[in-house]
Amino acid sequence: MRISTIILFATVGLSGCVSSNMVQPIQVGDTNKSCEALTLELNQLGVQFEAAKGDSGFTGKNVGMAILFWPGIFVNESRSNQNQSSVQQRVQYLTGLYNTKCLGASK
Repeated sequence: MRISTIILFATVGLSGCVSSNMVQPIQVGDTNKSCEALTLELNQLGVQFEAAKGDSGFTGKNVGMAILFWPGIFVNESRSNQNQSSVQQRVQYLTGLYNTKCLGASK
C-alpha cells in the first residue's frame, strides 16, 4: 500500500511539471525561407507563446505542485519564463528577417 501511494504521488507530481519547450532564436535555413513560410512560422510562434504564457501563474499544474511539492512551483515558473523568452527572441529575429526580406525595410 505504501509503495503504490508513493508511485501515485510521483506520477501526479511529474505530470504537473511544465515541459521545456525552448526554441533556438536562429535556426539553419532561416534566410532561405519564403515570405509565406516566415508568416506561417510567426503565426505558429504566437500560438506557442500563448501556450507557454498559459503555463505561468495560477494554474492547475502549480496548484498541484503546491500541494505535493511546493518548490516545484519555482521550477514551473522558471521553465515557463524560459519558454516564453526563447519564443520572443525567435519572433524578434524572424520579424527582422521578414521586414528585410519581404517588406524591403532595413534593420
